[in-house]
Amino acid sequence: MRLHVDLTVPTEARLISQTRRVFTGYLEEMGVDTDDVSDVGVAVSEACSNVLRHAYKGDDECFRLTAELRPDEIVVVVEDDGVGLPLDAGANHNDVDATSGRGLHLIRALMTSVAVETVPNHQGTRLKMRKSLRTAGFSDAV
Repeated sequence: MRLHVDLTVPTEARLISQTRRVFTGYLEEMGVDTDDVSDVGVAVSEACSNVLRHAYKGDDECFRLTAELRPDEIVVVVEDDGVGLPLDAGANHNDVDATSGRGLHLIRALMTSVAVETVPNHQGTRLKMRKSLRTAGFSDAV
């Protein structure tokens, strides 16, 4: 069985923790290993926070969050229609002294694979994260 989650989330900081709980709740119910649940939760929070900080210049915007939970992995896509990535977006991700810009580095450390795409004409960003999951009875829980 596959579980598909599709959310449109307003760019409000107070909703990040609720969004994280949606994902971690599904993973917990499906019997996913606690460490994997935590990793996905942190990665989703960081991805949402990045949209809030970088994607839009004003308020009252939304972004899309989709996920497909399979028995052995979760694939999460966070997509916005914001300003897109700067041309040097990956330049300082390994700078341990940086005070910001390490969210993507953290996401890459927590997830199995991460792909970042700038939508043509710099009109948005798509972040696709995949995490291989250890489960404790996923197939029994569905």
